[in-house]
Amino acid sequence: MQKVLFTIIFSFLLIFNFTLMSSNVLAVTAQETAISGLDETAGEANLEQGDPATTIGAAIGVLLGVLSVVLLVIVVYAGVTWMTAGGKEDVVKKSRSMLIEAVLGLLVCLLAYSFTTFVVERLATVTSGT
Repeated sequence: MQKVLFTIIFSFLLIFNFTLMSSNVLAVTAQETAISGLDETAGEANLEQGDPATTIGAAIGVLLGVLSVVLLVIVVYAGVTWMTAGGKEDVVKKSRSMLIEAVLGLLVCLLAYSFTTFVVERLATVTSGT
């Protein structure tokens, strides 16, 4: 009975979502849609049009942020593996090396991020003339 009730409620919410929350379809070309979407995204990200140094710096910053999250996941996985090793020497050794490599990778990401920030700021000052 509970399963049937859950299925009915879930179906109702799914249908409600698709019918009332759907967006209108407009007849525009794909290029107009892409350009307006890119302009809107650039506006939301506070990017100036035609400023390649800022755009490249933002892209590298996002990439380094994603890498940092991946390294955090690796550190957590290595820690859990080490804690659940149960005294097995080979598992402890593997998790210890994984943890050391992840910390070194995180240091490389932080150094790359600070270097990128420094270079992009200098390029932005040189190209803006101030």
